[in-house]
Amino acid sequence: METSLALGIASVVIAFGALAVSTFVSIRQVQQMSRQNVLPVVLDAFREARTKEWFQARDWVLDHLADECSADSGVSRLPEPARGMVRSVGFFYDNLGVFVAYKVVTEDLVIGFFGVGLNQLWTVLEPYILRERQIRRMGYMVFFEDLVSRFRSREPATVYEALGLRKLTTS
Repeated sequence: METSLALGIASVVIAFGALAVSTFVSIRQVQQMSRQNVLPVVLDAFREARTKEWFQARDWVLDHLADECSADSGVSRLPEPARGMVRSVGFFYDNLGVFVAYKVVTEDLVIGFFGVGLNQLWTVLEPYILRERQIRRMGYMVFFEDLVSRFRSREPATVYEALGLRKLTTS
């Protein structure tokens, strides 16, 4: 009787062990599949932010928007091509903010790679975006703002450190 009880207990322990291992393996597989699904989104964002047109829009917004266009226009009342360039840059960061808010991509990835630039552009675009919100009487580029807020609460240097990024030493 004791031998059969011991075998029964051993069988239950082995079954629970097998269940734990298969659960762990399943969770890991789901995580890997999730990362693979995110990869096209990330690559697409990196590709868009490297096009000649995007850089031209970004540079124009940073260097000319405030001097050439009043923030009283908001975004939708800006003349072309200013409106198109502001939307190109602003919606790019707004879309990244959506991905971060819904945890499609990690905050660390976006802050680490895009952080400084998105903060610079927000500084220029903020009065236009806030005016657009007044004109529309609704949220406008709220995910862009959330992304800037996340950036300002965590400097990229802390992200780099957490990732274990290394620096070259100069001799």
